[in-house]
Amino acid sequence: MERWRLRQSNKSKSNGAQDEKEGNCEVDEVTEDKEMNTEVEVLAEGNDVEKSDGTTEEAATKDGCDVYAYTRREEFTSENFKIELRGLPRFYHQLKKLLNETLKLNAHKLKPAGRAKNWAYVNFRDEAAREKALGVLEGYKWKKSTFKVSNAKPVEDPLVKIREEREASKKDDDPDSNLSIMERVSKSVIPYAHLSYEEQLEKKQKDALQVLRKYGSDLAHINPELAKFISFQKMRRKGQVCEVDDIVPSPVIDNYRNKCEFTIGVNPENGLPTVGFRTASYKEGSMHVAPVGHLRHLPQQMKSVVEEFEKFIRDSGLAPFSPLTHEGFWRQLNVRTTRNNDILIIPMMHPQDMNEEQLSDVKNKIVTHFTVGPGAPLGITSIFFKAFGQKEKGTEHVLELLWGQECITETILGKKFRVSPDAFLQVNTAAAEVLYDKIGSLAKLDSSSVLLDICCGTGTIGISLADRCHKVYGVEIVEKAADDAKYNAKENGLENVAVFTGKAEENMPFLMQHCTKANTVGIVDPPRAGLNNSVVFGLRKCETMKRLVFVSCDPSNAIRNFISLARPQSKQYKGEFFIPVRAVPIDLFPHTPHFELVILFERWDEQRWKRIMEGNPLPQDEEYFKHLPDKPKLQWK
Repeated sequence: MERWRLRQSNKSKSNGAQDEKEGNCEVDEVTEDKEMNTEVEVLAEGNDVEKSDGTTEEAATKDGCDVYAYTRREEFTSENFKIELRGLPRFYHQLKKLLNETLKLNAHKLKPAGRAKNWAYVNFRDEAAREKALGVLEGYKWKKSTFKVSNAKPVEDPLVKIREEREASKKDDDPDSNLSIMERVSKSVIPYAHLSYEEQLEKKQKDALQVLRKYGSDLAHINPELAKFISFQKMRRKGQVCEVDDIVPSPVIDNYRNKCEFTIGVNPENGLPTVGFRTASYKEGSMHVAPVGHLRHLPQQMKSVVEEFEKFIRDSGLAPFSPLTHEGFWRQLNVRTTRNNDILIIPMMHPQDMNEEQLSDVKNKIVTHFTVGPGAPLGITSIFFKAFGQKEKGTEHVLELLWGQECITETILGKKFRVSPDAFLQVNTAAAEVLYDKIGSLAKLDSSSVLLDICCGTGTIGISLADRCHKVYGVEIVEKAADDAKYNAKENGLENVAVFTGKAEENMPFLMQHCTKANTVGIVDPPRAGLNNSVVFGLRKCETMKRLVFVSCDPSNAIRNFISLARPQSKQYKGEFFIPVRAVPIDLFPHTPHFELVILFERWDEQRWKRIMEGNPLPQDEEYFKHLPDKPKLQWK
């Protein structure tokens, strides 16, 4: 067990870390290109590292007490070339364009100071670029505002800062201070595990109602045309803007996760390298990693893989990577499993000063250990590998297949799906089947329906529902996932599915040409960040789309999309708006606060809703009208 101490990087300052989350700027509609964010990570993922003399952080005490130590490492960080730009107008979503296209200043990163604040921080790649910007921007007039600029201090390393604050405040009243590392990680990763499942569902139902109530309140302000509709609904639905179903439970409560990304770090209770989860994020001041064998949401198959890989790294002679000192090697282990008995693993490491021969030796040892060595009984079907140091602009660190199958396969609602190593798939397969079936029922598909599957991933939703409709068009920006979707449609013998690769907003005009049938139904299941507004514009302009099913794993964040769908028509928001008709929360993540919220939107039809609200619905709306709670009718004026 002591062999892991034998080797640290002989460079006290390594060449890498992960992208800087601090640079992600979406506040006040100011955004930045992904390529702008390529420097050393102040908020990097990672873990404590034990030094070669057996101590954990003692050798790094000097850096560990300095919130700016990261700026003096050999790695690049644009925090060293940062300015404060004041005097901005109230709305400045074109600022990046001004800086980089009009003024040719080549800003590396842009971060607003916060909402309702008229200044921002701008980072550059070197001192010359910063000095040029200071000269150009001082006194520059833009949108009736005059800029003032000055040098700015780098952002403080959050881990060091929080440690100092904790030391200063002596948090003896911390309720978690007496918890074991295993109790801490349980509280962090599955905070609802101590509740009965019925209590978990009750809490999530309340959260869903709260989100929808806020949406209804926001909707009333942004679209006065819907005032009567909103009032009509709220009077009958306990303040809600649409019908809300009871939350749909997951068919499996324990051992459900089919994918996890495990951090490799140090367990503070025994000082040993550990494959598991951090007890809190780096930003929250933690680098400790806890074991995962006791966590209820992980299947035993996955736990066994983690346990075996932990043994492997402890015997490897290589220490875990530390985001504080940037020493060490092992970063992360990704594991994916399927009901078809596939097991895919992706070890990740920082190569430090390793040459190709040394790195090849590590790869060979991994393959040997899990194919003919102690890990062989696990039945792993794919071994990938990724080694990366500091991420550089324009450089993508690709996965390397070391051994086994290139993909995993999963069966969902009777159809088989090929899934690439990094492609998205719902982490709870059994609950995903419930989700897809509910989407299909809300969409009311029939043999004349054309289904638009936006952000289709590997095609699981559209392909699962293809038998219910005339045609399915899928759009996916990730090329490998789109290739999987095309393959999956063919392998399942579906000739009515077509998948396009690229941005949804760029494909929307072409797709609209194929959606001339009266019964076009849209389904969007976007990433956590939600849809780009240009996609919303495209959906609204698709006049034949009368129904839209929106699936959100982060409803609070998706409200901005819900609002955009319902904004009044304008030069920017063309096409009749959508209104929420029914919402269904579905639990895919037992023991956590998270759930999926599915909302059925329908195109606004004033005359139709006038008749419903006056108690004289059209024949096709009679069923809906019968299920309305009994409240006084409104007189339409």
